[in-house]
Amino acid sequence: MLCSFHSFAQKRSTGSDVGSSAEKNISIGVRLGDPSGVTLKKYFGTKAALEFNAGLSTFISGYNHERYYNKHHRRNGYYGYGYGNRVGLAFQAHYTRLFDIKPVTGLQWYVGGGLQLRTISYDYYYYDDFGNYREERATYAQFGVDALGGAEYTFRDAPFSVFADVNFFINFVNNPGLYVQPGIGGRFNF
Repeated sequence: MLCSFHSFAQKRSTGSDVGSSAEKNISIGVRLGDPSGVTLKKYFGTKAALEFNAGLSTFISGYNHERYYNKHHRRNGYYGYGYGNRVGLAFQAHYTRLFDIKPVTGLQWYVGGGLQLRTISYDYYYYDDFGNYREERATYAQFGVDALGGAEYTFRDAPFSVFADVNFFINFVNNPGLYVQPGIGGRFNF
């Protein structure tokens, strides 16, 4: 069974496209960065692909906590606050164009764009002069467009690829702005 799976997963080709995306139909793997999670890539020949990432969101820059505190709690007599980040989720869908980097067989760079939906949550802690204490959890959805670029290397004699990319996320909802999201990872090619 293992021998037949190996021969199915690794389509051999001849000529200069050995190790390129010509060998791949679908790749699945792990991405570390923002988001960190599962990555799936569907190839359309050697020049285009659809990529989907789902995982944990890891924004370093966050929400405007002072504005949230002033809007919801300062007027109610609470004079101080603290907060802690919670784990959020992120989903990305990208269309990419692939370009060979010659003379290195199996190395390609890619550019593309797509959409991103993510959540980020915070725990807030409020207190007043009388010792009253309150906790609250707030979750924010964020949505926007992505532009990305990166490089991918497909091993010549193994059904694996490694990649590194950087994504520019333009968020339109809840703390709008531009966020840079680097990532690295690897995929198994079918």
